Amino acid sequence: MRRRGLGLGLLGLGAVLLGAALAIRLFLAPDLVRLPLDQTASGTASGSDVTYLDFSTLEEVDGVDATVRLQVQGDAASADASEDVAVWSSGTTVTAEDGTVVTASSYTACLDRRDASSVDCDSEAVDDEPADVDGLTVTFPFGVEQRDYDVWNVTTGQTFPARFEGEEEIEGLEVYRFVQEIPETVIRQTEVPGDLAGVPDEESVTADVVYSNTRTLWVEPVSGVLVTTSEAPVTVIQGPDGTTGATILQAEFAADDETVSAGVVRAQDNRDKVTLISRTLPLAVAGLGLLLVLVGAFLTSRARAGAHRAPVAGPPAQEPVSFAK
Repeated sequence: MRRRGLGLGLLGLGAVLLGAALAIRLFLAPDLVRLPLDQTASGTASGSDVTYLDFSTLEEVDGVDATVRLQVQGDAASADASEDVAVWSSGTTVTAEDGTVVTASSYTACLDRRDASSVDCDSEAVDDEPADVDGLTVTFPFGVEQRDYDVWNVTTGQTFPARFEGEEEIEGLEVYRFVQEIPETVIRQTEVPGDLAGVPDEESVTADVVYSNTRTLWVEPVSGVLVTTSEAPVTVIQGPDGTTGATILQAEFAADDETVSAGVVRAQDNRDKVTLISRTLPLAVAGLGLLLVLVGAFLTSRARAGAHRAPVAGPPAQEPVSFAK
């Protein structure tokens, strides 16, 4: 009887643990695996043989080294931040080796904390002006798939597909490589001296500023962390007849070793946390639950078998035989 009670208890506890494992996987893990509200990240990239337009002299500067600095900061105190939405700001500055600021831009986006996509909110802005941010920005979703994703570009204010190109390893970390081709896009019109627009006979003309870029993004697939990137931006002035004039910026930038290593560490940490919550913990609880169910079933079956076993009868009693005469 005691064995049967213990077996039934273990069966019940095992069933509870199996249910708990399912609940962790279906309900608890999605609630815990979210983008942080207080995200902080920074990185540095460099480029050589950079060409840019010095706006103080209106002359092109060729063959210089330049540095890109990126800073991402979450605003947990924002009115738009919540259990479902994270507010992240990103700023990028390109600086020539002599300290000249070549370009600078910043934007703020509201991100769905589960799938990393941009959502509408009052905090959205580009260079402190209200804007509409769409698609993915500085991170990919948890559980990245081998497919194309729409990624937003701050310079054009548009999204362009980042194509999945294959798997690689960076410092032992498995990553997915995506390539985003941004075609020549008119980003604004401006009044410039004719010689900057390729029409030196004109004193000034209304010209297009045209931007293009090829971006390569390496993403850790479990966490969606953007480990590192490389870019080849080209921004030029085009005259009214389509003639290409001065180059505002042409460069190839790649993250430095320290930034890449920091990205690898950040991705590994986030991957391990996601794996623990969404896979390791549910499997451990389910394994323990299954073990208890099996032990409980064994004890219960043994107890039932013992209870139904028929008693074995002994030989019939015999009267003593008397040899008295």
